[in-house]
Amino acid sequence: MDTSIAENIRAYRKQRGLTQEQLAEVLGVSVGAVYKWESKSSLPEIRLIMEMADFFDVSVDALLGYRMKDKRLNATVERLWKAGGSRDYGALSEAEGAVRKYPHSFDAVYAAAFLYYTFGAETKKEPWLRRAIELLNDARLLVNQCTDSRLNESYLCGMIAEMHEMLGETDKALKLLKEHNPGAIFDDRIGIMLLSHGGDPEEANDYLEDGFLRTIGSLIQTVIGYAMLFDVKNDNASGMEMMRWIVPTLEGLKKTDEADFIVKMIAVFDAFLAVFQYRSGDRKGAQASLGKAKALALAFDEKPNYAANQVKYVRESETTNAHDLLGKTAMDAVDSVLRGKSAELKKLWADVGSREDGTAAGA
Repeated sequence: MDTSIAENIRAYRKQRGLTQEQLAEVLGVSVGAVYKWESKSSLPEIRLIMEMADFFDVSVDALLGYRMKDKRLNATVERLWKAGGSRDYGALSEAEGAVRKYPHSFDAVYAAAFLYYTFGAETKKEPWLRRAIELLNDARLLVNQCTDSRLNESYLCGMIAEMHEMLGETDKALKLLKEHNPGAIFDDRIGIMLLSHGGDPEEANDYLEDGFLRTIGSLIQTVIGYAMLFDVKNDNASGMEMMRWIVPTLEGLKKTDEADFIVKMIAVFDAFLAVFQYRSGDRKGAQASLGKAKALALAFDEKPNYAANQVKYVRESETTNAHDLLGKTAMDAVDSVLRGKSAELKKLWADVGSREDGTAAGA
């Protein structure tokens, strides 16, 4: 329950133009009593609250400044999330109340857990870290109620592992991450944790390498998604900017000059760049980008190489390979980028395709 009686007594007193001494005389109490009420050192008796309300011509509720919180589940959960954003440590008491009132609600338990998780990580207070672990484990049992597809048991285990690591319980953290690592989502964290706490460097290398390759694949997929988005939105400036960033980034990952799968990806991004350049009125730039895309695509298709060990920092291996869904050949992949585009742009590509040097006719 929240009240603001101290502030209200002071405000109503001043509204009437009274000093603390004069209000004390009206109520038949000491000046010290009024001072304590207004300084929040003590509360007046119920009888005096009623007398003051009558004297100030307000209701008791108004004098108290009583504000009843909405205790319904959704409102409670919303307050807990807001408290995390505003770093209101006092909200931990409400979090405990929410867990007591809604112990079988994933939303309530997870919101309370996240509050302890956030504040515990910031302050490194052991009781808060321990409580975060307890509540997150409770949330794991209720996760089937969760309607957010991005949250699952593995995600919660990742949070619990963070708390264990902060508590110096590395073995527990590693065990959780290794046991709940679908799609190698925690490979990078496992590798770092192993190296940070004296683990086997070779084991750490295995995890870091897998995490590195997964990150590269995710980056490529995400940039393709952005390229498609900028294409649909006709945002040519952003499209050109991103393509000019991703191409040198991928070129920097190449271990050799061989036409590996990275070359296939660069050909695709050069094709996207041509689309954005053409739409921006840079026909000559589009021709050059298409010429580069063709040369790279033909080089890859002549001797396709999907070996992941062509990437820098990845050890030699005959079993680790890359893959994509862009087409069987690099030329197919570039064709898919240009499909549905303007007739003139397709003609530029056809002209590029008719020249052995990869340049467009008339360029």
